Amino acid sequence: MVKAHIVNHTHWDREWYFTSADALVLSEQLFTEVIEELQKHPEANFVLDGQLSILDDYVALYPEKMTDIKKLIADKQLFIGPWFTQTDAFFAHGESILRNAMIGIFDSKKYGDYMKIGYLPDTFGFNAQMPTLLAQAGFDNIIFWRGIHLGQQVNSPYFKWQGLGNSAELYAINLPQGYGTGMLLEPTTAYVDGRLDPAIDFISKYSQTKEVLIPSGNDQLNIIFNFADKLAEINEMGGHSYELSTYQDFIEYVKTLPDLETFRGEFRSPVLARVHKTIGSSRMNIKLKSAELEQKLLTRIEPLLVIAKASGIPMSERLLMHTWKKLLEGQAHDSLAGCVSDPVAEDILHRMKEADELCDSIENTIVKKIADDLALAPNEIIIFNTELSVFDGYKEIQVVTKNKQICFPEHPDATIIKEQYIESRENVLEETPAGNRFIEEPGYYVLQIRLKTQLPGLGYRVVCFEESDVELEGMVHTNEAEIKNEFYSIVFKNGDLTLETPNGDKKTNFIQLENTANAGDTYDYSPLAGDMKRNLTFTKAIIEKSREVEQLILTGVTILPFDLEDRLTDGKQGELTVKMTLELGKGSELLRCEVEVDNQIQSHRLRLKVNTGVEATANMASLPFGYIERTPGVPANWQETYSEMPIDIEPLEQSVTLSNEAKSCTIFTRGIKEYQQLDSHLALTLLATTGQLGKPDLAYRPGRASGDTTKKGHVLIPTEGAQLIGQHTFSLAIYLGEKSFDEHETALRSREFNETTISYQCQPFNHFLHRLDNKIQKTERKLGLPRTLELINVPKEYLVSACYPSYYQADKYIVRFENPTSAPQKLDLSCIATENIEVVNAVEEVIVESEFTIPSYDAITLRLKI
Repeated sequence: MVKAHIVNHTHWDREWYFTSADALVLSEQLFTEVIEELQKHPEANFVLDGQLSILDDYVALYPEKMTDIKKLIADKQLFIGPWFTQTDAFFAHGESILRNAMIGIFDSKKYGDYMKIGYLPDTFGFNAQMPTLLAQAGFDNIIFWRGIHLGQQVNSPYFKWQGLGNSAELYAINLPQGYGTGMLLEPTTAYVDGRLDPAIDFISKYSQTKEVLIPSGNDQLNIIFNFADKLAEINEMGGHSYELSTYQDFIEYVKTLPDLETFRGEFRSPVLARVHKTIGSSRMNIKLKSAELEQKLLTRIEPLLVIAKASGIPMSERLLMHTWKKLLEGQAHDSLAGCVSDPVAEDILHRMKEADELCDSIENTIVKKIADDLALAPNEIIIFNTELSVFDGYKEIQVVTKNKQICFPEHPDATIIKEQYIESRENVLEETPAGNRFIEEPGYYVLQIRLKTQLPGLGYRVVCFEESDVELEGMVHTNEAEIKNEFYSIVFKNGDLTLETPNGDKKTNFIQLENTANAGDTYDYSPLAGDMKRNLTFTKAIIEKSREVEQLILTGVTILPFDLEDRLTDGKQGELTVKMTLELGKGSELLRCEVEVDNQIQSHRLRLKVNTGVEATANMASLPFGYIERTPGVPANWQETYSEMPIDIEPLEQSVTLSNEAKSCTIFTRGIKEYQQLDSHLALTLLATTGQLGKPDLAYRPGRASGDTTKKGHVLIPTEGAQLIGQHTFSLAIYLGEKSFDEHETALRSREFNETTISYQCQPFNHFLHRLDNKIQKTERKLGLPRTLELINVPKEYLVSACYPSYYQADKYIVRFENPTSAPQKLDLSCIATENIEVVNAVEEVIVESEFTIPSYDAITLRLKI
């Protein structure tokens, strides 16, 4: 006889094929009934899905219930948190996953205690660094469902899961049959014999333990009323022992088990449940915007807020958390994956729009207030460095001026990269102390200028320009056939793009764009039988050069079948217009590539293929604080074992590499989340468009449609918005090296690719280049800020994962250093007074640590005084 821990819970998708507004209406009655049932039965307990946002939404309707909720939590009847939303574990940045836990835990404290469990019951698989991320957030355990291959990865669903390094280890509890294993609990022999006991037998067969975990709940399912009475009846008719329990109690039991297996790696195997291996390209507009916001928050807003605090500008970390929440609401597993209805996708993008506006407004306020305090002249520009080390290199700044006859005396290599002339306007109202008058506003230039400069660590400096007799040099069209720098030469001829390195290594068809039909849905790509691959063509090439930058701009229009039925006939056609800009900068090892696509066709997949020239049997993809090696290939007769094809289309966080002993090629991306190794080629998915939420019988995913669309009474849901008609822009960079893959150097290049420039000019021409310029009031009290500010200066080789204001102590800020390599790294922090440093975890719990050593594939979080 096995003892079954029965845990009552609900799994609460905030949005899916229904909207968050729909879910709020459902919660209004259901959560009220949960509270009433728990009050009526003090022996009962209930798990509110491990995400705080749904409780916050409810309490906004019923603030008077806060007292009842806090008492139920204190009495360990109601379990909430720790997440803000149920995070995706592959397509969210590692720091986003941490913010999800950090903000969820911070906000949980207003209710009382939170569930100290890495509870992710429905996420579509898990990256190999989840133990490291969860340990950073103070957890020593995880409860999860999808992605595990019992009998191959581990033998038991209860084991220890280690991160890529040796420092992070979790007690892992898998739910082999999902979070609905014991749903619809009722004291009948049909239920016990048909559902409950077979589930217990299945788990105990693998676990070989005397006790097993049975979650009892499902999507939007209510609390089980009279739970204890029903269990008592079931105990009289079943073949096992059934106990009302909690996840915490079962975790404590697992901790007592001897000789637990240890596993290191990712869970992405679709054996007992689908993980949707090609979902990394569904609704790419959501993924691109999410990645853009992550970088904006991490590289601009958070460090700027630290500079603001150091400068005496009061900007609350609550505003920062509010902005993160807008993003995190779109990073739940369904939301970020993209397997949602069109109304939900619109909601997600609207919240991300709000987050974008919040970021811009926070930045605008900070930079203008500092510039005002410095009383900058119109020919002065303040440039910020949000990195924690001295910056020495090229920055692109925005300059507004009446003409191009200017120069930067301290920066003789300054060049114009882009320019826009704004025509003069008549009858413009000017408000003066003597009254209003109408004037002619002169024309002016908005210039993007590239200059070489040195900036202090986590601070700023002011640069000046002057009037000149000649125009500042800019990009010029040339009739040359190639662009080049010290590392690469690129030629476009007869439709072929050829790259050559200084040692004579030449790669023809270096970059190609490949198009195929997509007969899949928002969960998965699926090939169309009888379809053929088509390569896009470029018909026009323009080369522009300056002293510092050279660009090759390729454009082309490809006529393609309009939709699926047109792929196999001579039916309707549409256009796919592509502009690809390749850029080589002086001294840069990165070949930067921007692809602009105007999509006017439906149900297709567009991939960018790079001929790396590297023969390799495996690839290395980035993930939080490290890299994972994957070997391509699909098992024969996969249908016998898997619920979907374990296709070797894989996720990446920011880069993917092919490498051998002699050379390597790395592709760095912004928001492109899916790749496939094809021998020496790497294929990155740019678009995979579809008109259906879920479809049955896909080539890679036979059987039922994913989602609820094949349940009784459900219908197939069209998703015209997932066809992504319109403009889309993709950014990446390529590195080719004459040596094998190096983890630290790759991380440094990734940092270079994501470098950002923040600059500001107090100019009189246009008060809407920064949206709030004419509304941000000057502070009467002078702050007395210096013309140059440096808050910290750490060695350039140190990798900073995040820098942001402390959530808990107003006079402190957080710096997280990462070590994505196999060797521990000891930090030299002699630049900081020791008494000003605390070692904490991501939720700012103090850790006793004095060596300042980062374990392999891990991070260290410091709390510093401002």
